[in-house]
Amino acid sequence: MNNLLPIKEQNNTLIVELPHDFSGLNVDKYRDHFECFAATQHDSVVLDFGNTEFIDSSGIGAMVFLFKRIEQRGVSMTLLDVAGQPEKLMKLLRVDATIPFVNSSPVA
Repeated sequence: MNNLLPIKEQNNTLIVELPHDFSGLNVDKYRDHFECFAATQHDSVVLDFGNTEFIDSSGIGAMVFLFKRIEQRGVSMTLLDVAGQPEKLMKLLRVDATIPFVNSSPVA
């Protein structure tokens, strides 16, 4: 798997930095990554939206896919530094009612 997404591991948490544009064809490039993240042995996964300025239904779908897969195994997921258009869309779709948003890394 080509390491297109910056990944950090800290305190048994997998931290994934999402791209500036997490939509459409860009999401397709990361499909294999999300399959691997879904099989993680970490206790938690953090998707870092700090650099993400745009997300669409494809990005939301990839995120929900990951959430459903890891939740079945008792792995938690949080969304870090969600702001701007991604925050507006996710709140409109009530993603924040299912997946917690945090403004600073929970493992800092």
